[in-house]
Amino acid sequence: MMPGFPEKILLVDDEANLLAGMRRLLGQSFNITTAEGGIEALGLAQNEGPFAVVVSDMRMPGMDGIELMRRFQEASPDTTRIMLTGNADQKTAVEAINTGQIFRFFNKPCSMATLSEGIMAGIRQYRLINGERVLLEGTLSGSIALMGDVLSMVAPESFQRSLRLRGWSLQVAAGMGLDSAWELELAASLARIGEISVPLEVLARSRSGQRLTPVEEEMLSRVPEAGANLVRKIPRMAPVADAILHQDKWFNGQGLPHDGKAGQDIPLNARVLHVLLALDEAGSGELSRNAFAALEKMQGRFDPAVLTAAARSLSAMTVDEAAFTRLDVPGSALRPGDHLETSLELDNGKLVLAAGQTITDALFVRLQNLHKMYKFRDPVRIRRAGRL
Repeated sequence: MMPGFPEKILLVDDEANLLAGMRRLLGQSFNITTAEGGIEALGLAQNEGPFAVVVSDMRMPGMDGIELMRRFQEASPDTTRIMLTGNADQKTAVEAINTGQIFRFFNKPCSMATLSEGIMAGIRQYRLINGERVLLEGTLSGSIALMGDVLSMVAPESFQRSLRLRGWSLQVAAGMGLDSAWELELAASLARIGEISVPLEVLARSRSGQRLTPVEEEMLSRVPEAGANLVRKIPRMAPVADAILHQDKWFNGQGLPHDGKAGQDIPLNARVLHVLLALDEAGSGELSRNAFAALEKMQGRFDPAVLTAAARSLSAMTVDEAAFTRLDVPGSALRPGDHLETSLELDNGKLVLAAGQTITDALFVRLQNLHKMYKFRDPVRIRRAGRL
């Protein structure tokens, strides 16, 4: 007969006969797995989990129930933990409940009816926790995806930049061993989401190096704040929003926002993001040794430890400047693999491709078709593989 609850339940005791009896009685309603002691239980949790509920005896040789529950809390925090104790163990059990390790405890001997009700309550708790997490993850991922879609449609060049920053952030997070790697990844992905508030022509002039009016400069300076305000509306995204807000903040305290923060008081993810954005700008969308060298000369701007960690983590992705030639070519002479160091525009000034993009095969075909209809503004500065 199939059990009434499909979730896995783990029963742990050092008495094999007691486990067999509990399995026989509870197995009609629950999906039961048993373990003779804490070590075996942890092995089952790793190889056969997740378990919705773990029920353990308090006194066992080798590893007692409190230690087992502590280990379960670390390895499988969603698992509901129930303890069976003797009267002499009640003080210890109450302390375990107060520290968050135990959901419930029952005195031994415990009737199967009481234990069954406790397991059902544990399953309901497990379902509640997992339901909230699934809802949160779904809401979070959906919100992030929507923002990315909006950015890709409104400012495709900004979207491409966000993809580069995301890839670099994953490498740096791994190299630094960051616990909040997912927060840095999201901050890098959404760093420029605030650019949707800036007119496209202003973004285009900024990328092409044209002179901006004071009003336009002010618009761009507020991009981090605008992005942070958007992201902060998503539940539990405050740390990501703070990183986005402080992405332009210098390590010595200069720059926006004017909140008095400097050095280690600036969020770590913001300090990493500040380095990645500067590398992207200095290398026109690609990592290069020259870009790292340029950043090292900017005293007070970057966290030295973060800059060193970024150089180490991204070394494998750094291009060799000696393997490229810089050229000024007509837009019609672009080839797949060419890297734009200045923007490609039509003769009327409309932006086609922003600086920092690499010509892919698909873009090459698009440019050929576009050139049949319009005239490009020549020349365009590129970096091409190989030496002349």
